[in-house]
Amino acid sequence: MVELDQRKRVVLRAVVEAYVRSAEPVGSEHPALLEELRVSPATIRGVLAALEEIGLLTHPHTSAGRVPTDQGYRAYVDMVVEGERLTPAERSAVRRRLGAGGEEPESLTDQAARVLASITQYASVVASPTLGAQTFASLHLLPLGERRALAVIVTDAGTLQGRAIELPDGVAADDLERLSHAVTRRLQGLRVADLTRDRLEQVTGEVSRHQHVLEALKAWLTRDLTREGRARLRVEGTRHLLREPEFRQPEAATSVLEALEEHTVLAQTLAAAPEAGVLISIGSENQAAELRACSLVAASYRVGGRPGGVVALVGPTRMRYRRAASAVRYVADRLSEALGNPA
Repeated sequence: MVELDQRKRVVLRAVVEAYVRSAEPVGSEHPALLEELRVSPATIRGVLAALEEIGLLTHPHTSAGRVPTDQGYRAYVDMVVEGERLTPAERSAVRRRLGAGGEEPESLTDQAARVLASITQYASVVASPTLGAQTFASLHLLPLGERRALAVIVTDAGTLQGRAIELPDGVAADDLERLSHAVTRRLQGLRVADLTRDRLEQVTGEVSRHQHVLEALKAWLTRDLTREGRARLRVEGTRHLLREPEFRQPEAATSVLEALEEHTVLAQTLAAAPEAGVLISIGSENQAAELRACSLVAASYRVGGRPGGVVALVGPTRMRYRRAASAVRYVADRLSEALGNPA
């Protein structure tokens, strides 16, 4: 980050915050600048020119005012450490959506996406844990009829995965229940990604009486479950982006809306979110070209004491960063609590 003296820091902060509020270029006679500095417009013009020279501000077209560059937003974010606290009503809305208890994890992540979009008026994204990162909790083998059973796997994130398997002759409902309990005891607590064929051979060897059933389970676990590496994404509030001046023209909004629909792009971007703290990625800092007209603010939540998924906001680079950072952190913490983890 470029070192700025106190006057430049004050001017940069005032320009960013005034531009975020109004979406209009900020000139040397802007009331926010005059009030902050209490110096002449000529002096302010000199500071604005200096900030433009080092790449933190720019002129839009022939306007006399300046707007922040991506580098200017980054300098602002790095020097403004305090968040903008959510209002009591907003915090209450989040707790009400996520604090009822008894909700399935998938429903909770959907609720988190909805309430985050509602209170911030940006697009929100909530990524659930990838299946491989989840922990095996239990296996249930349920009779489906003659020579068939439904195998259901439950993980610590509550994800249920079911598949019908063929049974050999002579396997009774009691046998399925005993086998379910035996496999659960041996696999409980292992990550799904660690359920390789070799590991399954080791832990299920003692219950090899039903080898045919075990072989079907091994094939399913090692081939299908561990390949499902993509997180499920819930996206809400894309309409909010279309209200921003930057995206009112269809051509300007197209790439952003496509990125929100194309979950691969989002998942790759969200993978950079830290386990603690908040990720803020501004404009050109986004690796995905489709998101370079946007900023992304993200925070992780936890499931079972380990990183679970990510809560994020997507908006224009002219974003209320302090508020966005506070909102994603608050929602991520409340989602962690709702999923049975301390914030």
